[in-house]
Amino acid sequence: MLAALFLLLAAPAETLSPRYADCITLIEADLELGRIAAQQWVGEGGGAEARHCLSVADLKAGFPKLAAVRLEEIAQRNDAGDDYVRARLLSQAANAWLEGEEPDRAEAALNQAMALVPDSAELQLTAAKVYAAQNRWQEVVTAVSTAEDGAFVSAETYVLRGKGRFIVGAYEDAAQDVVAALTLDPTNIDALVLRGDLAQVGIDIDVFLEPSRQE
Repeated sequence: MLAALFLLLAAPAETLSPRYADCITLIEADLELGRIAAQQWVGEGGGAEARHCLSVADLKAGFPKLAAVRLEEIAQRNDAGDDYVRARLLSQAANAWLEGEEPDRAEAALNQAMALVPDSAELQLTAAKVYAAQNRWQEVVTAVSTAEDGAFVSAETYVLRGKGRFIVGAYEDAAQDVVAALTLDPTNIDALVLRGDLAQVGIDIDVFLEPSRQE
């Protein structure tokens, strides 16, 4: 989550101000001082960048709901950017709401993002997480597949799709998702747990990450 927030508005690195980079660096080095510096920057009228840096500090300090509110507010600012940027901010807000265990508010933020950029495959990664938090597993499968078609993938979302497929009994498809997740992240705990669940129903994934059915 923090890594995603650091990519302010998904903007090219050369468009970010040096002060934003310094703000993030200070948060990483000393959270308390970094959060104070971000608050001061906001107080000086630092704009969207300053508020985004503060939302990063809030999230890292253990205040995901506060971060989510800030991100939603940034998305409404005149200096936030175009619709793609606003959608990215709202997607970040949705992830923060999920971290704060508020899936309904996460879905509301996600819906706002999708209204801005309806065809974004990237937003489907967030959608998969939102739907998983609501146990809407068939929608998880669809969301991850749509994201994958758009070349947006992650170990986390492969695991979510695998879990959805496991729940509906599509074990071999779930095994393929475990293989995909472990290929990206060989130590992914959730993928390893799902691998164990599949073994219990007769689908074994060997050390070379090839699924096979045990008779």
